[in-house]
Amino acid sequence: MTDFLPIHLPQSGPNDATATLIEWVKDAGDRVQRGEIVAIAETTKSVFEIEAPQAGYLYPLADSGQEVAVGAVIAAVSETAASVEAAQAWLTALQRDRAHADAAPTSPTDESAHKPATRKAELLAQRHHLDLAQVPAAGERITEADVLAYIEQARGVGRGAEVPPTTIPQRQAFNASLRDLVDDRYPANRVQRLLIIGGGNGAVQIIDALVRIPRQRAVAIMDDNAALHGKTVAGVPVIGAIDVQRAAELLADGVIDAAVISVSTSIPFRARIFTLWKAQGIPFANVIHPSAVVGINVSWGEGNVVMAFCHFGACATVGDNNFLSAYCSIEHHCVLGNHCSFGPGVVTSSRVNIGDCVRFGTGIFIEPGVIIGADAVIASGLAIAQHIPPRALLKAKIGYTVRSRG
Repeated sequence: MTDFLPIHLPQSGPNDATATLIEWVKDAGDRVQRGEIVAIAETTKSVFEIEAPQAGYLYPLADSGQEVAVGAVIAAVSETAASVEAAQAWLTALQRDRAHADAAPTSPTDESAHKPATRKAELLAQRHHLDLAQVPAAGERITEADVLAYIEQARGVGRGAEVPPTTIPQRQAFNASLRDLVDDRYPANRVQRLLIIGGGNGAVQIIDALVRIPRQRAVAIMDDNAALHGKTVAGVPVIGAIDVQRAAELLADGVIDAAVISVSTSIPFRARIFTLWKAQGIPFANVIHPSAVVGINVSWGEGNVVMAFCHFGACATVGDNNFLSAYCSIEHHCVLGNHCSFGPGVVTSSRVNIGDCVRFGTGIFIEPGVIIGADAVIASGLAIAQHIPPRALLKAKIGYTVRSRG
């Protein structure tokens, strides 16, 4: 069998757990040199290049547009010419061997000592004075969820009791716990009750905004991470996995009035959930931080999330299901499409037209009248003065010099 060297997805930022492969610069079977750029990937806030670890023939093992976990094998390099099928067979055998090794009885130290940890896991372990080598990892990296599970297990052992299995609350019990004698009796003037889709950091941002908005409140969260089920986020219960049928039942039962998507990092996820749930008759709410400034005659779609200190100029048009981080400015007479995601500090001049599913990094300036095509990716730190075609990838070449002060 041909010997292959894996190319792992690198970690661009300290808190990044996944990244999306934007494109392969080289094709399968191409000869590459050590350090040559073979692919481009993006995370929440950056676009970065992936290099070949050695000279040889490249065989990609992940598709463009695919979201991949940090540390996962995305390609293989061989010294002699082979095929994608041979590389895939090598990867399957490698994964099978690892699975057999993981299934073998080992101590927590043997299982996790060699595995890297996310920055959040490291901070949580430091806070609780834990040795990360003792924490079992569910995947290729020790995550915050792994540390929390280890802490919960340790607490149960300390009490001399077994850790109870996590269960998802039944819909009837959830309804009973949320029944409000005032809201149900006087529904005409009650606040809008929101179901948040996604229980991560985006949910925290939305809840932070909602506590400042008198006419809206979060009543439930859905998230596919089973480790969150039965827990709360800032007092809001995580009631189970993302389930459109259950959401429709909650709407019919009068438990929720609308939904909002908290995930800003995956545009395909936002677009898919919004489209599917709208087709089932579930309305989406706009959550706009009260510090935002909204000019006259601004037109709003549904499901938009606007964080602190954003600005919308007069006569701007905002589509559906956009997520704008803090300090963004959409100037007067601009048109914003659907399912776009903005990092902090994206500033447009007037009459800018932004298509659907555009991903912006942080600190971007856009000149008047510029048209940005759908599905474009705009990296951080750019000043845009010309039209951008659909599906374009823009990135800045920024150099840094770091020297010792001593």
